[in-house]
This record gives sequence, C-alpha cells and structure tokens, in this order.
Amino acid sequence: MIRRIRTLLIWLVIADLVATLLFWGVTRLSDQTNKLSGGRGIIFYTDNAADASARIDKGLALLKAGRLDQLKMVGGHRPQEGRLGSQEMALLAARRSGEAARISADVESRDTISGLENLANTTSAADSGKIVFISNCMHVLRAKAIYASHPGDQPKAFAACPPGGYNPLDIWRRAHYEAGAWALFLMPESWRDAIIDRLRGDEEGA
Repeated sequence: MIRRIRTLLIWLVIADLVATLLFWGVTRLSDQTNKLSGGRGIIFYTDNAADASARIDKGLALLKAGRLDQLKMVGGHRPQEGRLGSQEMALLAARRSGEAARISADVESRDTISGLENLANTTSAADSGKIVFISNCMHVLRAKAIYASHPGDQPKAFAACPPGGYNPLDIWRRAHYEAGAWALFLMPESWRDAIIDRLRGDEEGA
C-alpha cells in the first residue's frame, strides 16, 4: 500500500513538472513585440523588484523605439499598507526615461482583475492605437482572457514580454501562482471579491 502511494506521488510530481514545462513553453509564444507599431502599453504591478524592473525596462525600450506611444501602470493599490504600487512604478519609469508626460498610473486598481476592469471601462475601439499588455508571458495569457471577458467594443490587446529567466524554481512558482489566479478569476464574482479583499485589504475596512 505504501509503495503504491509512493508511486502515485512520484507520477503526480512528474505530471506536474511536465504540465508546468508545457504551460511555460506555450505561453512564450504569446510575445508579440515584433508586431507592435504604436499604442498604449499597460504594465502590470508586481511586488517582485526584479520583475517590476524588467517590465518597466521593456516598456521604456518600446516607448523609445516608437513602438508604443504611452505607458500606463496598473495594480498595486494596497490600502492596508498605505501604498500605491502603480504610482511607484510610474515614478520609477519617469525617472529612468525622462518621459513623464507619456507615463501614467491607475491608482485605484488592486490587481489584474480590477486593473483590466478599469481599463475596459475607460477604453473604446474609437481610441487611437492599440492596447499592449507588458508582463511575463504566463501572466499576459490570463490578462488577455480577463480583458476579452468584459462586454463592449474595446481595441484588441497585444502582448510584450520581458526576457524571462530560466530558473526552474521561478518558472514552477509562477506557473502555480497563475493556476491559482485562474481559479480565482473563474470563481463567482462575490467569492472572488471576498478573497481579494482579504488578500489585498479592503479600503473601507482598513
């Protein structure tokens, strides 16, 4: 019996690693950097300093190359910590580039879901240019799905991914984080909001 359980656990670990590798490999194909020709770049907040820096550098490189017209940071509103993550990233990007006039922040969004909801509510197909999501490729896949789920006639979203590292542990962690985030997105809205309030801090209760 113990041997069977051990064998089952080994196969589960192998299946998990294979699924992680496949997910990572497939999502790498979502990078559309070479197809960009103007538009608004949306950089998603992360509290990982290295990832945040890579996303900012990617956006600024596209801005300077004329592949984007402006950048907007979203997410990171942490009322329980008194922080505005998107604003912090916008200030950092402005200092690095000297392009403050073309960089802005959504200071109300707490996470990917609320950031994209705000974006969908304030953007229409009549707006010039395109929407370009800038984040790691696994995250971009989810962001596109959330954005597409909103009703209305918003412009098509493209994706630009910073060069990713090849640390297996980092890839495994990101893949499993995304699996949890997908599960959260697919939950009924009331459940999802309650969980996000607990994770991110409810402004009214803070």
